[in-house]
Amino acid sequence: MLSRIAEAMFWIGRYVERAEATTRMLIEHHQLLVEDTRLDPAVGVEAMLQALSLMPADPEPGALTPAALIQIVVGESADPKTVLGSVAAARENARTIREALPIGMFERMNATHLRMQAGISTTIPGIPLSGLLDELSVVVGIIDWQMPRDEGLVFLRLGAALERLDMTSRLLAIDHEGLWPQVGAVTALRAAGGFNPFLRTQRALTGEQVHAFLLLDPTFPRSTLQTAIRAERAVRQMGTYVSAQQTSTLLRTVGILRAELEFASVNPTPADLELLSARASEAAFVASDAVAGAFFRQAGTIVWSH
Repeated sequence: MLSRIAEAMFWIGRYVERAEATTRMLIEHHQLLVEDTRLDPAVGVEAMLQALSLMPADPEPGALTPAALIQIVVGESADPKTVLGSVAAARENARTIREALPIGMFERMNATHLRMQAGISTTIPGIPLSGLLDELSVVVGIIDWQMPRDEGLVFLRLGAALERLDMTSRLLAIDHEGLWPQVGAVTALRAAGGFNPFLRTQRALTGEQVHAFLLLDPTFPRSTLQTAIRAERAVRQMGTYVSAQQTSTLLRTVGILRAELEFASVNPTPADLELLSARASEAAFVASDAVAGAFFRQAGTIVWSH
C-alpha cells in the first residue's frame, strides 16, 4: 500500500472518531450547563475547554458562556481540534484517496462537511449536532459494511482506536463529580454513549464507578480496555503486511497499555483510575508518533549521481 493512502486512512479514522466524540461531549455538557444553574457556567465551560485543549488565552470576563462553548468547540475548518475542523480534515483526507474508498463514502463526508459550513446555532445547537452524529454513524456504517478487509482498513481502525483512547482520557479529565455532584456522573456516561450499558451493570451511579466502567469494563465497546484491545488487534494484523521491526515499538506501546488495563486491580482506587487514564492518553500519543515514524514520514529526496 502506498504511504499516502495508509496515512490518509489512519487520519480519516482519527478525525471521524474525534468529530463524533467531541460532538457528543459538546451536546451533553452544553445541556448540563444550561439546565444546572447551581454551578457558575464559566467554571463548567472552562473545564470543558481545558479538557479539549481549546481554552482561549486570557478570555474576557464573562466571555465563557454556554453560547461561547458552542462557538469555540464547533470552531472553524482550519482547526482540527474542533468539530468543524475534524470533519473538514476527514473530508480532505478522503478526497485525496477517493479511489481507495467505498463508493459513496467521500460523497457522504463531503455532504456532511458542506452542511456544517452553514454553522450551528448557539441557542438551539442540539438538533444540528445530533444530526451530525447521525451523519457520522452513516460514514462508520459504510466503512464497516463496504471497505475491503485489507491493510487500509487496518490503518483506519488503528487511527480510530488511538483517537478514542485520547478522547476518553479527555472526558475523564473533567471533574464531573466535583463540579456537578448530582448529575455529573450521568453526563460523563452520556458523553461516552455508555449510560444504558452502565445501568445494565447495576453498579452504583457514582463518579468512581463511572470512571472504572469507562476505563475497565470488558464488554462496553467504547471503554479504554476494549479500545486498547482493538488497537492491539489492528497492530497485530498490520504485522501480516509489514516487517516486525516496523511494528515493534507500536505493538509494545499498545500491548503494555492493554495489559495494564486488563490486569488492573479489581477494586481500583481513584488514584489508580487517574493513573490509568493518563497512561492511555500517553500511549495514544506515543503510538501515533510510532505509526508516523514507521510508515508516513518521507525518507527524503533521492539524489542521482553519475
